[in-house]
Amino acid sequence: GARRGSGLRSWTTVKRGSGGERNMSGTKMPFRVATAIGVLLVFHAGFSTFQYRKHLRMVGEEFEGAPLDVLLEVILGCILALVGVVGTAENFVPIRLNQTFHSKVADDFSFRQDSMTFNHRGRVLGLLLETAGMKQNADSKKRN
Repeated sequence: GARRGSGLRSWTTVKRGSGGERNMSGTKMPFRVATAIGVLLVFHAGFSTFQYRKHLRMVGEEFEGAPLDVLLEVILGCILALVGVVGTAENFVPIRLNQTFHSKVADDFSFRQDSMTFNHRGRVLGLLLETAGMKQNADSKKRN
C-alpha cells in the first residue's frame, strides 16, 4: 500500500481528501484488462499482417493491403486500449484559467529565458556597422 505523507501511491490505492485511502484494485481492474487486451490485439494484428505478407511472397502475389479481419482487429484493439487507459486515469480536474492566469500579462507567456543568448554574432555585426559608420563620417569630413 501507499505510505501516508510520502506522496507515493501504489497502483491499487488512491488517496482521498481527508488522508484516508480507498482500495481501487477492484474498480480499475476491468479497465486494466481492457488495456492489456487492446494492446495485445494490436500486436497480434501486426504479427498477422507480417505473416500474411510472408505468405503472399511465397505464393508470388503482391501485397495490396491488410485483410479486413486484421483491420477490424486493429480498430477493436485501439478502441479497447483507449477505453482502458481513460478508465484507469484518475478523476479529471477541471481547467480553471481564471485562477491560474488572472495575474499574468501577455509578456509573461512570450518570455522564455532559456531562449535568450548573449553570445552571438550580433555583437560583431554591431561593431562592424559602428566602424563602417565612423569611416563614412571620417571620409565625409575629409571631403568637406
